[in-house]
Amino acid sequence: MTLFEMLKGKKLDVQYETGFHFIMEYLEEGKLKWTSVGEVEDGGPSEEVDPYEAIELESGKYFINWIEESGMTISQLLDLNNNEVIAFLTWEDNSVRGGRDTLLQKGYVTIVG
Repeated sequence: MTLFEMLKGKKLDVQYETGFHFIMEYLEEGKLKWTSVGEVEDGGPSEEVDPYEAIELESGKYFINWIEESGMTISQLLDLNNNEVIAFLTWEDNSVRGGRDTLLQKGYVTIVG
C-alpha cells in the first residue's frame, strides 16, 4: 500500500525530541503539506507544500524524501506500527564541512484524522 493510500484524508502529528513539531498531510500521491506547530526560524515558512517520494519498507513502515523550496532536504523513516519517526535533514551552510549542515532527530507520530 502506498503512503498516500495509507494516510489519505488523515493528518499526522509529528513531534521530534529536538522540539520541532509539525502537522503533516499527504494531499495526493507525491504531494505533501507540512505545517509548523512550534516556533519558526527567522524568515522561514510556517507551512509548505512539497513533492515527495516514498517507498514502503514493510507493512506500516515508509521511507520518505522531499526537498523544500529553501533547498533543505528531508529523509524520513516513518514507522506507523510503533508511532515513531526518524528524520535526517541537510541544508546549505558554507561555514561547515562540505557546505551543508545536518540534523538527525527522532520523535513520535500520531494519526489525528
